[in-house]
Amino acid sequence: MIFPNTFDKLYIGPSGNPDNAPVNDGQPAVLEWCSERGWGTIELAFVHQVYLKEKQAVEVAAVSQRLGFPLSAHGSYYINLASLEKPKIGASRGRIVQGATRIAQAGGHSIVYHSAFMTGRKSAEVTPLVIEQTRKVEEELKQKDVKVWLRPELTGKPTQHGDVAELIKVCNAVETALPCIDWAHLYARNGGAFNSYDEWCGVLDQLAHGIRNKNVLQRMHMHFSGIEYTLRGERRHIPLATCELRYKELMQALKQAGVAGTLVVEAPRLSLEEDVDRLIDAWEKA
Repeated sequence: MIFPNTFDKLYIGPSGNPDNAPVNDGQPAVLEWCSERGWGTIELAFVHQVYLKEKQAVEVAAVSQRLGFPLSAHGSYYINLASLEKPKIGASRGRIVQGATRIAQAGGHSIVYHSAFMTGRKSAEVTPLVIEQTRKVEEELKQKDVKVWLRPELTGKPTQHGDVAELIKVCNAVETALPCIDWAHLYARNGGAFNSYDEWCGVLDQLAHGIRNKNVLQRMHMHFSGIEYTLRGERRHIPLATCELRYKELMQALKQAGVAGTLVVEAPRLSLEEDVDRLIDAWEKA
């Protein structure tokens, strides 16, 4: 299966609605406001609930198509496809399906989520469980004729499923899965490694050669932000200006690899608008 949403360039925008956006005027007005700022995308935050109703989603889809403004959504925080409690697995699938259905109605291309917790287990045990449940999500979405990419995210802590190798295995085993590459999470979960042009190029090469038959570098969906970390991995997001992440080198690596798709900025609220502009400027100068 090939979805029609290969991208012609890299679109950069915020995670969630910025504080200065006209939220009270509705989500379509927020898209207009973002586009007027020169931003290219937004990731809707369904992290606590799917706040768009179906009628609103149809309105959003019309504006997104008119503006050429691709959309994604971050699914619920309450997902664990490898839970030790079986009822939680079914509930997790349901939350992914709900978010995927709504973002598809809004004309979006992807639903992002954190797949699972390791709970002291090895990847060899957890990854097959994630694959099995992701296939079940895929089947339910196919039955509903919902067409979006399932985007398991590269997570910020080793206690969470979702390093690069695990994501490649899931994406090769599930037809409609592609990764959400969170570059800040990669940096944090590896104790400050993966913070150079050569390392980032290596990851992009790993994805391009590891994920089969999906043209992944032209269908990339990514997150980026400043980040603090501890020995346990991610601690919190921080403004880019206060972080040691070499974001200009990342932009150069993405451009050198010919990456197209969407890059979502997950900065703290107070620096979100500034950091979106900062990354767009770095991309244009890369």
